[in-house]
Amino acid sequence: MTQYFMILADTELELIPKELLNERCILNNARARGKPPEKILLDASHHHPAFAKIPEAERRGRPDIAHFFLLLCLDSELSVQGNLRVFVHTRNDDVIAVNPETRLPPHYPRFVGLIESLYEQRVVPSKDNPLLELRQGISLPTLIEALKPDETIVFAPDGEELPLLEKFSSVKGERVAIVIGGFSKGDFRSDLAKIKATRISMGKRMLKAFTVTSRVLAAIELAQRAPRVTPPEPSKPRRAPRKKAE
Repeated sequence: MTQYFMILADTELELIPKELLNERCILNNARARGKPPEKILLDASHHHPAFAKIPEAERRGRPDIAHFFLLLCLDSELSVQGNLRVFVHTRNDDVIAVNPETRLPPHYPRFVGLIESLYEQRVVPSKDNPLLELRQGISLPTLIEALKPDETIVFAPDGEELPLLEKFSSVKGERVAIVIGGFSKGDFRSDLAKIKATRISMGKRMLKAFTVTSRVLAAIELAQRAPRVTPPEPSKPRRAPRKKAE
């Protein structure tokens, strides 16, 4: 059975940047939550008034994208069967490795608190029971190289449009890495040129990460159920009957 590695790449998930620590909206939010501002996640829904002071503001502060992605992956049949490992790679090259047995809180504020605890402790809930592990300074190419996939598939608007069921019915090898963008606007920040991958598009319109994720999971599960059909051998051309000599 093929082992799949789903990677949400360049995810807009990060702690409050240093240049925003003294902004009023962030201080108020930190005070209301009873936490130091440097230990809370940047969230566009709460901290947007301060975003003018950071680059690429239009795409940052979206931990909700990672939340949706993880809920979909961990609840999939592929994960329950033990054939899916999930990783979140962030804009700052932080990598969160997720144990398939993790029961993620569906309530978004609890998810935010969990990730904030992860940034403090590097592993939650404990080293004896590591459901989430954080490793920092790992680029997307380095992560993929460490997974040693036989095939890597990147979903990007400039890729080739292919039927997903057809693609996942003919994957190569036993280890397949799948890369989905964890951002709402723009393009990958990571250098995809360093990754040997098949680039696939779902159309010219940029789809939401959870839409891409759900379609990919559904296509893989359908491909697993479909019987493998061996193509028939090409038939040999028949020779024309010889004419009798008169």
